[in-house]
Amino acid sequence: MKKIFFALLILLTSTFLYAQVDIPLPKGTEVLFDGFENGNYWIWAGFDWDQFGGHKISSGANISMDWSSQGRHSLELTMEAMTADSSKSASWFYDGTNDLSGTRYLVVDFYNPENYTYNITAVFQATDSWKWCQGPSYSIAPGEHTVVFDMSAFMDYAYDVKRITINMDNWEIYPKESHFYIDNIRIIK
Repeated sequence: MKKIFFALLILLTSTFLYAQVDIPLPKGTEVLFDGFENGNYWIWAGFDWDQFGGHKISSGANISMDWSSQGRHSLELTMEAMTADSSKSASWFYDGTNDLSGTRYLVVDFYNPENYTYNITAVFQATDSWKWCQGPSYSIAPGEHTVVFDMSAFMDYAYDVKRITINMDNWEIYPKESHFYIDNIRIIK
């Protein structure tokens, strides 16, 4: 009986933890934010935002034709090996003033070709004070996934978004350079 109870508890917990990955898209007006068909406006961060902080393992953000969920291109995000002494943290960002008023969700298609699970977070930085608006982290297992980042808690700041960031923070070692792809970034209002 205890085994059944614990198995059920694990099943329900894991369903909750991954509830925003590969779910039907929420209802609302969907607007394409970036499909990577018209160039690359994303940058990889080599250090924390204060320019003197910890080393980030992000090493590239390049347009790719190796995989796409729509169109012909995606963005390949690359990382250094995650050694025992590395930060195991990477960031890629898009800078630009955007009025995303009414945005409730940021939706991103991911392809993870590695034998590794990434922990991914989306962040809005908004207003002249660069208010940090971060949603929860989601696990991106190997394969293709659509992730719905709930940004509705940050709607008060969406009128003046200065930066959108995709963060990857992991705690395990991955002994080689790695990458994943993003495509078809859209917002749902």
